[in-house]
Amino acid sequence: MNRMFPRTLILMILFFALSRVFAAAPGDSAFTNFINNDTDGSSFEQAVVLNDECDYSGCKTVDCLDKVFSETVFSQELKYAADNYGVRGKDWDVVGFDEVDAYVFDDDKYYDDLGVQLMATGESRVLHFDVTSSVNALDQQKYNL
Repeated sequence: MNRMFPRTLILMILFFALSRVFAAAPGDSAFTNFINNDTDGSSFEQAVVLNDECDYSGCKTVDCLDKVFSETVFSQELKYAADNYGVRGKDWDVVGFDEVDAYVFDDDKYYDDLGVQLMATGESRVLHFDVTSSVNALDQQKYNL
């Protein structure tokens, strides 16, 4: 499990940094089929599965790979929230930037959380996302550099 700590730390830092960078939810994007929306993200068992749609074709460095990974995954998390809760900034917003986590289970499952607050009620929810296929694809790309 020690070899997983650096990867987990990097994921946490990247998601934290990107959550601060994105001020608004993206509009329609090329990633409309990225999300498996059969679950509600309310628990790890109900995690929303994000299928890998990262386009690394223009990357020649690890930093580029990490940036594409983070931007794509975070964009899809925001899209899922928008599809289910409405307009960001009006109906809901991202909360808990300082509490964003990435989790590793059994050395083969990877999860990420997104905190959202519903404006009408003030209720906060944590949405769980299974990012395993994206992490595995990222690792493969890094191995192939």
